[in-house]
Amino acid sequence: MGEEAHIRSARPDGPRFDETYEDTKLDSYENLLLLCPTHHTLIDKNGGVGFSVAQLEEMKASHEKLVTESLGAEEESQRELSERMIALLLLWEQKMQLEEWETITAQLNEPLPVLADASYTKLIEAGAWLLKMRWPNRFPRTVLAFRNLHHVMTDLLNHLQKCMESRNEFFWQIRRSYKDIGWDPDAYKILFAEFQNERFLLYVLVIEATKAINWVIIEAADEVDKFYRFDQGLILMRDGDGVFKSWMMRIEYEADELAGETPKPHPGKDSIASFLEEKISINAHHFEGYNLAALVREVKTAL
Repeated sequence: MGEEAHIRSARPDGPRFDETYEDTKLDSYENLLLLCPTHHTLIDKNGGVGFSVAQLEEMKASHEKLVTESLGAEEESQRELSERMIALLLLWEQKMQLEEWETITAQLNEPLPVLADASYTKLIEAGAWLLKMRWPNRFPRTVLAFRNLHHVMTDLLNHLQKCMESRNEFFWQIRRSYKDIGWDPDAYKILFAEFQNERFLLYVLVIEATKAINWVIIEAADEVDKFYRFDQGLILMRDGDGVFKSWMMRIEYEADELAGETPKPHPGKDSIASFLEEKISINAHHFEGYNLAALVREVKTAL
């Protein structure tokens, strides 16, 4: 599997940074090369001094010309589309912080969920990127998976905006309004139930996001490139109490959730929230001690 390499870096201290180059083009196809890991490292070595922008653009143009001459017009068009899609997939991995997903989920799945400010900012940017993307019709199942991921990310980000508060410049924490009142048992009961609703809804949405990411990976490997993430595999989610216990979970949608031509496996935040509220209104501790995967199964079975 290749790696996405930038001809001009987006970082001022990165290889071949060009302050005159438009920011909107930094992640575009014209500024990207698909290279093996060895050559990616080579062109960026020592700040990229060994390979200029002009050299890399010439290498890219020569390669594309060679491929074009060896293929027919239709084959060349399909090849270019595949290469552009692979480049988008690699860019998507960066924007969704797939390499940091275990850390992000570990924070959000704690009994008192937290999230680093840098991670939160990147998730917001990823959500905006998913919203604006136009996907090629040649990869219909991959497009469905991306649309589902956008739906999940919209729900997750909206809920984070509602339930999290900034503790300092470095991290966010779930809001605990029941801690801010004086002695008032009735108000405490109401506010604690609201906290439980928000906390367990967050857990479910984190699981849904993990499933949605893995669906994109599975469909992309089937439609775009059979070697996509061949070595890295799927994304894992971390669960635990944040102190004494921690475990990894591989979470995917069940086969019946993806059945049919246009599956929509994510039921939506409002449906999930209604189910949680019904249970928690009866017993605020109803979901305490649940394995999170079991919680999601109960939610989806009831919907």
